[in-house]
Amino acid sequence: MSITPWVTWPALTKFGTIGIVGGLLTLGIERTELLNNNMFDVENWDRLNTDITCDERSKTARTEDGTCNILENPAEGSAFARFGRNVDPSLTYAETENDILLTPNPREISNVLMARGEEMKPATIVNFAAAAWIQFMVHDWFDHGPRMEGDDIVFQLPPGDPLGSGTMSVQRTQPDPSRTAAEAGRPATYQNTNTHWWDGSQLYGSDKETSDKVRAFVDGKLKVDSDNSLPTEFMSGKPVTGFSENWWVGLSMLHRLFTQEHNAIAERLKQRYPNATDQWLYDKARLVNSALMAKIHTVEWTPAILDNPVLKRAMYANWWGVGGDIENREFFQDALDELTNNVSGIANLFRLLGIDSDIANMEPGVIDHALGGLVGSRAPNNYDVPYTLTEEFVSVYRMHPLMRDDIEVYDVGTSVVSERIAIPDTRDGNAEEVLDDVGADRLWYSFGITHPGALVLENYPEFLRNLSMPLIGDIDMAAIDVLRDRERGVPRYNEFRRAIGLKEITKFEDLTSDPELLANLKRLYNNDIELIDTLVGSLAEETRPDGFGFGETSFQIFILNASRRLMTDRFFTTDYTPEVYTPEGMAWVENNTMVDVLKRHHPALSSALAGMDNAFKPWGLNMPAEYESWSAEQKQMHLWVNGAVRTEYNEGELPAQQDVDVGGLISKVLWDKVKVESDVAPAGYEKPIHPQAVMGRVQFNATSGHGFTGLFEGADHGLLRLSVTGDPQERGFAPGMALKLFVDGQPSRNVSALYTLSGQGDNHNFFANELSNYVSPELNDSLGSTILFSLVTTKPTRLMVNDFSEVTQRGEAVSDPKAPSQVYFVPNPELTTHFPSEPHDFRESLMTLTEGTKLYDVYATDRDIRTSIFPSRNRRLAEERRNSARKVGELVLTSDMIASQFGDNGVFFKHERYEDR
Repeated sequence: MSITPWVTWPALTKFGTIGIVGGLLTLGIERTELLNNNMFDVENWDRLNTDITCDERSKTARTEDGTCNILENPAEGSAFARFGRNVDPSLTYAETENDILLTPNPREISNVLMARGEEMKPATIVNFAAAAWIQFMVHDWFDHGPRMEGDDIVFQLPPGDPLGSGTMSVQRTQPDPSRTAAEAGRPATYQNTNTHWWDGSQLYGSDKETSDKVRAFVDGKLKVDSDNSLPTEFMSGKPVTGFSENWWVGLSMLHRLFTQEHNAIAERLKQRYPNATDQWLYDKARLVNSALMAKIHTVEWTPAILDNPVLKRAMYANWWGVGGDIENREFFQDALDELTNNVSGIANLFRLLGIDSDIANMEPGVIDHALGGLVGSRAPNNYDVPYTLTEEFVSVYRMHPLMRDDIEVYDVGTSVVSERIAIPDTRDGNAEEVLDDVGADRLWYSFGITHPGALVLENYPEFLRNLSMPLIGDIDMAAIDVLRDRERGVPRYNEFRRAIGLKEITKFEDLTSDPELLANLKRLYNNDIELIDTLVGSLAEETRPDGFGFGETSFQIFILNASRRLMTDRFFTTDYTPEVYTPEGMAWVENNTMVDVLKRHHPALSSALAGMDNAFKPWGLNMPAEYESWSAEQKQMHLWVNGAVRTEYNEGELPAQQDVDVGGLISKVLWDKVKVESDVAPAGYEKPIHPQAVMGRVQFNATSGHGFTGLFEGADHGLLRLSVTGDPQERGFAPGMALKLFVDGQPSRNVSALYTLSGQGDNHNFFANELSNYVSPELNDSLGSTILFSLVTTKPTRLMVNDFSEVTQRGEAVSDPKAPSQVYFVPNPELTTHFPSEPHDFRESLMTLTEGTKLYDVYATDRDIRTSIFPSRNRRLAEERRNSARKVGELVLTSDMIASQFGDNGVFFKHERYEDR
């Protein structure tokens, strides 16, 4: 077995609940190791604490500059405190021009490894609002302040650069003015001009002067104009707010939204406490608004961009814990019970998977932190290292590839682009004009249904790589991102991984299998993996846990800091109480989501947000024009996440089974079934037969040497729909299936299969019999389906699979395709004996099938299909074909089976007729 440099906990998810709990504990152990070994303090706290006095107000309110959160060390986390480190400071000496600061050339890295080119690689698991949100959060967390004047970093433009010949210069980071002579010779330090706390300082500012500018000083509110927009600066046109650097319309949207949310909170508190002072109302509204934003990031944004069952539970547990006393606590109760009863089982599972973990000897806090929650449950805990954000934290949040090149504007509720606005045209003072001209409702809807860029190489938007800045000139954000890590002493990729407890890579091929990318990486880094920049290596990571929008190197820093900024903050721990927040404030935080915030201030979006539980996931099932050009995996996940999962029926709310609508089998429906090439049902299409179903993601694992080509040689990305013809109480139990296998850059291939036209009578075991793409015509065909489908094909009981054989899953054409004439889907014997034959809702039993389950052995024959009018001879011919079939593979679930609106009437499976072969 090959040794992998990548973490192994993602493999646990295939074991269901116990595996997810095991994954949580693994992350808990890793986090504890990081808390114990990867927090380094570089500040002189005695100096900072000299002039700080914590007054009575600071005991129950956040101060403007972040002081007095930790009363015993009042400067902790405050504005202008230094960034700490997550790697040993001895590894953080800055690179200089005298060594490898400019090696490789940062502009060449940008041109060769970062440039997006004409096509953006989309991150289909999230929407564009997620990209705006993370910048909104970053502006709360950190800023290194104005760049240094003079002594720029200068480097050559490489040959063939779009800017021509010459040089490019980058201003250096502002040095730390608090350094003393005693610190000479130590690695450089830098100050955070924002507060380090999660306190909404992007809205409220990090000093009293800024705070006073944004406040109305009436009823605790922030300043807004008569139309609820933000006042703007006279010269720049940018809003008056807590932090307004690097401004564009996405930030205008969020700052306006959460300014309005602050004021809505203040109004609610004013109603409940009519005699409260302006200062009291402001302080409470800020506490509530800041906590709501932190919760939204923790339990909504993060599970959206890290769409993995372990991470979803981990983020929920960070906020509430598995035993919390709010609505979501039941979401984890089964996991807590599973852990209590199966600690030894989890330990054995770890050993089976080769994971080095000793659950029996875990530190006492691991289970408590992993499953018990961080918010509101204990005193602040900084693990004896004063709280600050770190340079490594700054590094991993360089997420510029998320930016699109333009904004596609849609009218609310439509899927047609009405206009496109280049992102550079929404910058600075133009942002508020765009927001007002286009309209906030339309922009939020447009952000909700479009995707950001993926966090991968070759995906930086061009406008960020060739950005014209007033008084500065042309800059390249990709080159700057690389330089900032080098300048600030963030170790290069392999050293970085070693320093934070990850395994080193041993070859470039560990990062990616893309041959062109590999060649460029090797050339630029002179075949030296130790030279790879941390940003480049992180974006290059092809091996990622399922659903992860970024790789494990960035995630390792995330594990540490995402928890630390909650567990160290008094207002998220000891003082996260109704006494400090007010009962109304606590309820506001706990009972609202980003969807609620949007609906409150943009009621026109209510229908577009119907059924959405996460505003950062794509709203609805938007099918962009370029959909067919996507990879097989992207198409599968788009339909699964944005179609099936989004519309999954709640427990106990399955619609009643419908009988066959014979009248619905009209000519148009039949012709659609054989002519329309789409993965989504055309407008107005209804399923007159097989109306209810369950569906899951599948992969087809091929056996070797069977002789058939194309997708029969293997397909990793498919959807399988299992259904019955109609209500079994009306016409007996007649199971059927539809299989869709996705192809890179081409339409999917589809086939349906039945047992017989008349079904299997009173036997309600879905896996009692084989299914096939060909069934014999029957005299007792009560539906008359043979006659009806004869309207569109000469062979109404036979579906072809020739198109499966003509292309590989990578979209490559097969020069000499070999297709079977008949395919047999043979149920896994374990399933045949598992399900009851007595009448029951087949969907309930099928929804117990989980990821990793083998459903069918697949057999196929290339014998000609010959038939006879004599039943005995017809049966003999069928038996001869069946006996000649050889096993070609297996269908295995890669998700749980679910029932959904999309699975019932949204997904579409084309029939390939005999005439189409």
